[in-house]
Amino acid sequence: MTGQRSIAQIVLIAVTMTLGVGVFLLIVTGSVKTWRNATSSMEPTLPTGSGMVVIRSSRANRGDIVTFRYPLDERVTFVKRIVGIAGDTVEIRAKKLIVNGKSVAEPYVIHEDDEIYPNNPAMPEPYRSRDNFGPFHVPEGQLFVLGDNRDHSSDSRYFGTIGRKMVIGHPILLYSRKRGVWLP
Repeated sequence: MTGQRSIAQIVLIAVTMTLGVGVFLLIVTGSVKTWRNATSSMEPTLPTGSGMVVIRSSRANRGDIVTFRYPLDERVTFVKRIVGIAGDTVEIRAKKLIVNGKSVAEPYVIHEDDEIYPNNPAMPEPYRSRDNFGPFHVPEGQLFVLGDNRDHSSDSRYFGTIGRKMVIGHPILLYSRKRGVWLP
């Protein structure tokens, strides 16, 4: 029995050290970063003031939450959800997302304003594009991103698509004082 315990202890120590070294290397090499969400654009998924642990990755699929360099000021980091990839046609009709002609179920999206602004080119932004947008064809190498809090999000409806190369990474862990720690 004593011999078995010491083997189990040795294995546990080896696994713990390996994980520790791995996490240390990720942090030192910059593969993992932390950010604080300063806006309400991703609520309720990512409440204002919540933190996120982001792992560097260029993966970009529909539905992924990504951090990226804001195209109008690359010193600023944004976080949004990818809703369209290269070749997709994205539309919003009466607050409903349509991709490639099919309505998309989005249980994570909120609309804080019941008002639906008409599709009217004379209407000023952000109202013109908020509830009715497109159709818009996503160009090669580009991504169309939207916030989960659709009525209060600065996203691709206003600043256009983002290049895949602008993606920094994906949140792998979210945390706040109110909610504790959770997965995105």
